[in-house]
Amino acid sequence: MSSSSLVLVTGISGYLGAHVVDQLVRQGYRVRGTVRSAKLAANQEAYKIYGDAVEVVALDDLIKGSYTDALKGVDAVIHLASPLVGREATAEQALDVTIEGSLNILRQAEAAGVKNFSYASSVITFTRDPNQGRYLADDEWFGITREAAVSKEADGWVVYAAEKVLAEQAVWDFVDKHPHVEMTTVNPPFFYGPFAPAHKSVYDGTTFAPTSLSTMGLFWNHLKPKAGAPPNHFVDIRDVARALVAALTAPPASQVGRKRILIASDRPQPSELVELITNERPELAHRINEAVKAAPDNLTPCIDNKRLKEVLGLEVLPWKKTVLDSVDAIMKVEDHWKSLGTPLYS
Repeated sequence: MSSSSLVLVTGISGYLGAHVVDQLVRQGYRVRGTVRSAKLAANQEAYKIYGDAVEVVALDDLIKGSYTDALKGVDAVIHLASPLVGREATAEQALDVTIEGSLNILRQAEAAGVKNFSYASSVITFTRDPNQGRYLADDEWFGITREAAVSKEADGWVVYAAEKVLAEQAVWDFVDKHPHVEMTTVNPPFFYGPFAPAHKSVYDGTTFAPTSLSTMGLFWNHLKPKAGAPPNHFVDIRDVARALVAALTAPPASQVGRKRILIASDRPQPSELVELITNERPELAHRINEAVKAAPDNLTPCIDNKRLKEVLGLEVLPWKKTVLDSVDAIMKVEDHWKSLGTPLYS
């Protein structure tokens, strides 16, 4: 596949989608990205910064929608689109859209002759507990059922885990039945890092939308003294985007085995993270999350990035860069809204 190939990316309106598009364009690819109709005009405007390299089209029904036009001339597909339970869907709807939506694009793309795919999954398909004192095996799965996810007792994390596990398993089942298809799943924990150039929703409008921050809303808790403790298992979003793009030209599975790629930053201990922000951004030291300050230094690694390097030839950015770039990105957002008379922190 040449660097001038056309790549279809589903779900480019979000935090990760904007980074994937940015990486593709940087590497010379042409991009066709899908968004919902309600977001079409805004995203067409946002992606104008890339000129003719990026085309934005509407697709509303992930389960039954036709990709016929979107797939014309396409050489590879990167599938990102999925719902957020609670915000946009019930548990049943989220499961249906994630599982059947993934299969819909796979079936239609394979029928159209597309053979190269990469798929954004999650470390939660391996485990819900990253602090087990061991590295995760490439072939393990977090045990979860659809029945558990739709029960009244299920919280959002159970539903999310089921979405990711059952959808990825369905994807691999499809690949097993279509061995000519080259599939790579990229399985990160939470991702942090700066916003890509086209991700302008964090600055748009006259009212701040916290959901526009995506997982950076969780990182923001590092700078809120009384907030809950933010997730401490993370990776740089730029690394996730690079991995999804590199997957399109990875060696075939016949040479490297099933391409299920775990990816994570080194895990800093809470005291290391506090020390970094205190020393490098001293003006924010008084804002550091109290739960992080009080947390014991007992975090253990569970992802060694071995397959990331072997299969995709990549290494992750230093965790310190991810944290500092994330701090700076959040402060830029805060400064923007403060200038409009809407302070986000006081």
